[in-house]
Amino acid sequence: MPPVAAPLVALALAAGPPSPAAPAPGPSPLSLTVSGGVSLGAYQSGFLYYVAAANQVNAARAAEVKLATGASAGSVNSLLALRYSCGGLPLDPRKSLFARVWLPVGFRELFRPADAEALGALSRSALEKSAHLVEEELEAGLPLGCDVVLGVAVTRVKPRELPLAGGRTTIPRTAEKFVLRIEGRGPGAMPRITNYLDLESEVAQPALPEGPDGAVAFAEVRDLLLASAAFPVAFPPQSIRHCLVETKGKKAPFCRPEEATSALFIDGGVFDNDPLRLAAQVAAGGLEAGPKGLRWREGGLREGDRTPRDLQFAFVSADATAYPVAPARPAGTRHDSLLSYLGEELEAFIATARSKELDLLLAEYPHVSDALIYPQRHYPAASEPMFAFFGFFERSLRDFDFTLGMYEARRYLVRFSIPRLRRAGWRGSFVLPEETEEALAAGPAWQPLACMRAVVDGEGEAGPLCAGPDLEQFRSLLQASLDRLWNDCRIASAGPKPSSFRACEPVLAGSAEPRVPGLAAAPAARADSESDTEYVVRLLAAYGFDWRDMGYGRCDATRAMTGLRRDLGAAGRALASAQPDLAARSAVGAAASLGMDLFYYLPPRDAVWALLGRALELGGAVAPFEPYWWRVGGALKVQNLFQSLSSDPATVSLLPVAGFEFVPAALGSAFFQLSFLARGGYLVALQGDGSCSGSAGKQIGSCSRPEVEAGAAAAVAGLLRIQLVAEWYPPARGAPGLWAIAPAMGLQVSF
Repeated sequence: MPPVAAPLVALALAAGPPSPAAPAPGPSPLSLTVSGGVSLGAYQSGFLYYVAAANQVNAARAAEVKLATGASAGSVNSLLALRYSCGGLPLDPRKSLFARVWLPVGFRELFRPADAEALGALSRSALEKSAHLVEEELEAGLPLGCDVVLGVAVTRVKPRELPLAGGRTTIPRTAEKFVLRIEGRGPGAMPRITNYLDLESEVAQPALPEGPDGAVAFAEVRDLLLASAAFPVAFPPQSIRHCLVETKGKKAPFCRPEEATSALFIDGGVFDNDPLRLAAQVAAGGLEAGPKGLRWREGGLREGDRTPRDLQFAFVSADATAYPVAPARPAGTRHDSLLSYLGEELEAFIATARSKELDLLLAEYPHVSDALIYPQRHYPAASEPMFAFFGFFERSLRDFDFTLGMYEARRYLVRFSIPRLRRAGWRGSFVLPEETEEALAAGPAWQPLACMRAVVDGEGEAGPLCAGPDLEQFRSLLQASLDRLWNDCRIASAGPKPSSFRACEPVLAGSAEPRVPGLAAAPAARADSESDTEYVVRLLAAYGFDWRDMGYGRCDATRAMTGLRRDLGAAGRALASAQPDLAARSAVGAAASLGMDLFYYLPPRDAVWALLGRALELGGAVAPFEPYWWRVGGALKVQNLFQSLSSDPATVSLLPVAGFEFVPAALGSAFFQLSFLARGGYLVALQGDGSCSGSAGKQIGSCSRPEVEAGAAAAVAGLLRIQLVAEWYPPARGAPGLWAIAPAMGLQVSF
């Protein structure tokens, strides 16, 4: 989830450059779209904070955000951006609602085993606390002149059916858009929130319940935001009370509480992660020219096919990077299995479905896409790995991304927008937020940004600016981000076509990688076999990163990855345990185990099995400590069980064995695990006197004696176990030594 398109102030100024003699232009209208991005919401919030701060301290030339649309976490950040577009932002980043909503929410707050539900492993309680902070902020009031519109994308769990061909058939609709108008009512009063619907629509539209005066309670808005951020499997679906309104000939209130029904919704980013088309539709149908600029039509939207000429559209995408992102498979690589082929096709299908609305935007509003403001990120965010879920594991990761967002907003402002204005002839002054007296009084809160500027851009002396225990984690994360950028750019430039990404220009020019003062030398480059997560964790381990929130401390990469896998596995097991029946628990548990192995393979901690071969074997093993490469265990073998059902003279015997099992991670994967075992035991003959004299001493199972064995076992797909051991029965009481090769096959269950 990214940020508003560009520092609003300079974007607005750049939208219509003044003549050299002209004064600075007045507020310029802006539409903001914020995409989804999981824990990259912290990066968004930092970007948006700096944009709003620049807007506030340059109020005479401020942009005017009229409209914001978002999906998933982008919907939350869109609302925060609208709130602060009307002023009242503290110039201490830590005290802003952007920081207070995003930075405290981590894995330990989200995962509460007792709260796991059948449809989601994580708890909404932390998100509900954040929503309460937003409500308190809005209750403090917005200025009377504040009049903005919010669009939120959500996805129905059960589609609604739209009639087609005169009702002879129907088509399903899962993607829904709620549009709300927010009007300030002065200090100390909750803003007026109303449904803002298309009054000419031929299709029923969703609307939130309204009071007699047409106002929507914030509790309904809270549920809408929670639904938009309900990432499937992680969070259970959220119920939203709403009406499906046919607006033609109808006036507010559109949705009386007694008419509302409830339905389950999930993340809006499933089918529309970038609701820019929604912004264009709302702007075209709702904004009209007034004596003081653009204003919202009263009553609702009208049909419109073109957006206002002076409205700028800003779009920030989580995928907008100025550096290369390595593909999961190189272009042109042949698939070696159906699984890899289907996986790539599924990934392409999801990407296409999520960008469908952008495709329609190109056809319906080409003028919007042509003039779109689309900022990019120049350095890897700490939250990027694991499909942007990684940032939830440590607050320091989100702190870094918050600062990175502020850095990117400042960079865009200083390197692009202001120079453009200068070239257009504007000679006015522009104040940066960190230069104000209020910001200087909150000095420590701005130090991470100053440190990053010093290391990356050479603006200031990095040694003192990056010093101190408070920046210890930040220093590690900053250097890891630089390492990742240099590594990815070198890989991209090694191909037949040199990289054209702007962020790679220093790498291609042969510039030395910036180094954060006081850190060790750079670790080895990323190996071909390393996932993005493993590479990042290895970099952090080399720079002494402290996993404080997760409780791992300063540790090597193996221990950190093992801990992450263990904690994710706990969430998977909690999700499986919450299923209503044994079949569902087994299926979800197996899927969770497979997912953990695909994330980072570790040998199973515990295993039990039942095998058939020369003997019936019931066994098990347990790993006493991480990372589960050594297991201790044993088995009970029933020798000659099936021969006893014939005229064969062999006798039934019991052979309990115990020993060690070595399960090397390097030889295992999610689908195939190889182990080596060494065990010993004592065979107990169940028939005869146990004497080893005569022919009894020459038959395995006819006399009691010790036994040792060694062999290997392979677990396939976590269920099938194939085992081959060599058994040795040393000479005993005059009987000769005996041996056997014992193949066996059966079922294994791992934990």
